[in-house]
Amino acid sequence: MRNLSVLMLVLGFLVSAQSYAGFYIEPGITYEKGDNELEWPAPLGDSTGNTKGLGVNLKLGYHYDSVFFMGLDGSYSQPKFEHSATDYDADAKSSLYGVILGGQMPHIGLRIWGGYIFGGELDPDESGGVDVKFTGAKGPKVGLGFKIFMVSLNVEYMDLEYDDSKVEQAGPISGEIDNKLKNKLGLVSISLPLTL
Repeated sequence: MRNLSVLMLVLGFLVSAQSYAGFYIEPGITYEKGDNELEWPAPLGDSTGNTKGLGVNLKLGYHYDSVFFMGLDGSYSQPKFEHSATDYDADAKSSLYGVILGGQMPHIGLRIWGGYIFGGELDPDESGGVDVKFTGAKGPKVGLGFKIFMVSLNVEYMDLEYDDSKVEQAGPISGEIDNKLKNKLGLVSISLPLTL
């Protein structure tokens, strides 16, 4: 009899927990601004640059009790890439993917999350005879959002480092880039968190 009571208690907990848990999807539109630095091969040396542009973001995951959530996080953008060393100025394509873990206060609308970017690339078009590509993005990510009805207004910050820097077209520079692009990236976004 005691075992039956314990079994009923466990089943009751699982059913009630299941009713407060579920999968969610959160598409969003982003605007990013990044400040980066890179050491170019001779004769250029150190330089700084920036990225600015629109993109899209998608979070896909699981939430529990409308309070805790975790999931996969991916984004794609087409920022303008500018760099001081070669007066580099070109459109670029950027993709990033990672994981997030966060919490929210359903009655207040405040949301906060942290995560890690474990892959991605930044591929600017050719500019002034130089064409570069950066791959292997990695770094931490934090975010803060405020949900009003069905829409969430968000700010996010990433401190990224790209493992590989490749010169696809050398132009006036000589040699390979043997260091990593560092990019401090801020985003503002509007997203639509939906429970499936």
